[in-house]
Amino acid sequence: MRPRIHARTHDQSGAAAVEFALVSSVLMLIVFGILQYGLYFNDSLNVRQGVREAARMAVVKSFSCGDETAQWAAFECTVDEQVGALTGPTHVRLSAPEGWKKGNPLIVCAVVASGGGGMLPMPNDGHITSRLRMSIEVDDAPPTGAPAASVDPSGGGWAWCA
Repeated sequence: MRPRIHARTHDQSGAAAVEFALVSSVLMLIVFGILQYGLYFNDSLNVRQGVREAARMAVVKSFSCGDETAQWAAFECTVDEQVGALTGPTHVRLSAPEGWKKGNPLIVCAVVASGGGGMLPMPNDGHITSRLRMSIEVDDAPPTGAPAASVDPSGGGWAWCA
């Protein structure tokens, strides 16, 4: 006579939910990390291109926003508009250290304090910076108004912009 083999039956209900709970936390971290870094790199490219476009418009005294009465403010508004950051505000610094004369440099600097969500560590603490030096092409008259004293959100001041 053969011995009886008893088949054990295990209850599998709930196993899929436990596995999903374990895997989903890692999956969500990866998905949100991809989104956060994607926005950061998008703003990084926008800052670089926006500063270049705005500097080009400034050296030929072409404005896309603002008014003619305060040209420095219009330049700053143009930089902000051209950058179009998604993750944080744009801080701008403009200077013409050798005066507004054809051939002299115009220095345009911008910082975007990328908020991004803060789930992952970001390069440079999430601050995206860009600096561009371009020769002035139109020197009929110096720009009106005065450059605004914007605060550098990275905490280091504008020393990197000089």
